[in-house]
Amino acid sequence: MTPWLSSLGCQMVLWSGLSTLPLAAQVPIPPAQLAKLPPALKRPVDFKTEVYPLFKSACFKCHGPEKQKGKYRMDTREGAFKVTGDHGPAIQAGQSDKSAIILMAAGLIDEMLMPPPGGKPGESDPLTAEQIGLLRAWIDQGAQWPDGPIAEVIQPVRFDADIQKLLTASCSKCHSGPTAEGGFSVDSLERVLAGGKSYGKVVVPGDLRKSSLLTILAGKDEDIPKPEAHRMADKPLKMVEEWIRQGAK
Repeated sequence: MTPWLSSLGCQMVLWSGLSTLPLAAQVPIPPAQLAKLPPALKRPVDFKTEVYPLFKSACFKCHGPEKQKGKYRMDTREGAFKVTGDHGPAIQAGQSDKSAIILMAAGLIDEMLMPPPGGKPGESDPLTAEQIGLLRAWIDQGAQWPDGPIAEVIQPVRFDADIQKLLTASCSKCHSGPTAEGGFSVDSLERVLAGGKSYGKVVVPGDLRKSSLLTILAGKDEDIPKPEAHRMADKPLKMVEEWIRQGAK
């Protein structure tokens, strides 16, 4: 363990509500439960391009520069490596199976799944097995966190990998198949870009102002019936916005 890590205080609360957990929750995780953890990725993991962007997208809403639930923040090295009296280190370099952020992300601590479930689909999704494996690999490889500000890395957003599932969840009930309402279908990238009969093109790659799909998905298009019914949760909406900004590919 590095000197700066060992010098951190050990009475800080990890996440909101952690200090009020019942005594039973403080019992070490049984080996049978630990065996259910997704395995660490078998490759080197880069903090700047892989780990920090994941922290930013999944954690900063509640544990970032603007809000720190439970007095815990993940946008700084000092904040992220806090130690909790209930579950030990949030991040224990070299030992991902003893790091509280991994145990919480995997749902192994009762009522402390992180990120917590959101009120709407796509609003706050749990980490995937691969994402947990990514974090485990970073921690097991030493949890290196470079000094100074972390330069922002823009992750590519693609229709097939990221956007289609969001549009399918929100829009396919009315906008799928040959009888899609208004002639607009979310079944493929080509059909989304083609637009529909009623509104024409609703996505203009690279131009957010001319992409009326964003207004519709924000629930603010007063020209359609029940605009609020078309509203998408903030997190997936921001991903759709970033996809358009990057060229809608």
